[in-house]
Amino acid sequence: MPPPRPLVLKYLYGGLVHYRPGQSLAPRVLPDYELVLVIEGQVTYRANRLIHHASPGSVILARPGFHETYVWDPGVLTRHAYVHFDIEQLPPHWPSPARWPVLVNDPNPVIAPMFRHLIERIDAHPDWPAAAPGPEDCQFMESLIGILLRPVRESPSAMHQPIPEPVHRALNLMREILDAEPRRPIDLRQVARRAGVTGKHLCRLFRNSLGHPPMRTFRLLKLQLALALLGRSNLTIKEIADRCGFENPLYFTRCFTRAYGKPPTVIRIGLLHQEAPPPNPLPPGITPRIHW
Repeated sequence: MPPPRPLVLKYLYGGLVHYRPGQSLAPRVLPDYELVLVIEGQVTYRANRLIHHASPGSVILARPGFHETYVWDPGVLTRHAYVHFDIEQLPPHWPSPARWPVLVNDPNPVIAPMFRHLIERIDAHPDWPAAAPGPEDCQFMESLIGILLRPVRESPSAMHQPIPEPVHRALNLMREILDAEPRRPIDLRQVARRAGVTGKHLCRLFRNSLGHPPMRTFRLLKLQLALALLGRSNLTIKEIADRCGFENPLYFTRCFTRAYGKPPTVIRIGLLHQEAPPPNPLPPGITPRIHW
């Protein structure tokens, strides 16, 4: 039995882009295929007169001939990763591109790191798009698109509830602070002001959607960043504590041990020996910015 025909691409290129609040991309007719991963900010995407609202973490699958317009978040900076490509050969088991979803709101958690790796591969190929991508790169794209086209079906009890918009706004503020001023004091009143709701209502939304109140969520985001730095850097525990906004390393160690069941030194040793990291207390997709 002959092997199945793989995906073959004519070309591939992409990158990262930032847009100021309220900017838009004028109407255009798309000449090729494009995948867009929304990293930060809300995006209103109009394709062939249909409007789609894309939140952070969602993926847009645009196809040749789409009459499209993008309107970026009016309140905050918008960031997204994008890749353009054209197809020479489709795998025979794939649905026709006309049947592909335009927007995948809650993609498999592996999509974001795969997208990150794809952008790194593109950066490593300055000859693209003039040169066609090789078989390995086509195979990687086949895996990425295949996951988007055939999502794992979860049982109703395991389905993730949509995250309310005030929670998204609050999380964006937390990530901004963790990026630029991790030791900056912050209280519930400031977070609620960014979210546009009262503190009491915001606490209710956070508990219902994430399982934790806002300020505890902020601390868990700091600890998630610390977990990543333990495995990806040579920083000392004190330096990691400071980078993640903890003035006292002993307090950091207590918080980390309470969240992950082991102190950071023990976790680091396990990561160096290729052990799986401990599960995060927050739902999948609720993470600090590490590479983007």
